[in-house]
Amino acid sequence: MIVNWAYLAVGLLFGLIPPLRLLNTECRYLMFEDLWNRMFRSNQEGEKKRRRWWKLPLVWIDPFRGYVVGDMLEQSFRAVRRANFAQAQFPVIAMLATVLLVLMVQTRGRPYERECISPAGFMVGLMIAMMSPTMALGAIIVGAATMIALQSYLHGYLAAGVITAVLGAAFMGPANTKVVAFTLIVSAPAWISWLRGNALVTPVRC
Repeated sequence: MIVNWAYLAVGLLFGLIPPLRLLNTECRYLMFEDLWNRMFRSNQEGEKKRRRWWKLPLVWIDPFRGYVVGDMLEQSFRAVRRANFAQAQFPVIAMLATVLLVLMVQTRGRPYERECISPAGFMVGLMIAMMSPTMALGAIIVGAATMIALQSYLHGYLAAGVITAVLGAAFMGPANTKVVAFTLIVSAPAWISWLRGNALVTPVRC
């Protein structure tokens, strides 16, 4: 396996920044149902005007970071020439392990509150960089629609993982190991939060 250390270093530099470092102490952490209600309910009379959600740094920075991380890590590992089947899988395994390490960091929230950050913007950039447009858009649309319908981040990421597996098998072949890798990556926030026993939340300005 050939490792491009420059690409790997840049990908890890952008990917290992803890999301809480990009926030301030004025944030609240909401599950999807609470966030959805907050976005659409009208302000009560005399209530202090809320700051716009789109002014949060994560909204602008995370998709860009996700794209850079996906693009850099996708190019970091290459198989040697005339590699046999087993040798050809090493770059996929290395890429998967590295991206999952990044997502472990990006989902880390407030452990004492039993919370994981839902890295939705980061995942959008990551998927666009690593997957074909059809797979990425399919996963994003299905995942977002499921989140809204079921009012749940966890189910949205799981649905995005399922559609990634279906589209990957259709366009790349069911035996392609990248399909398995992409499925695990897209659904990672769901099963990482489940393994930690934490709820997925989104930080919003107070």
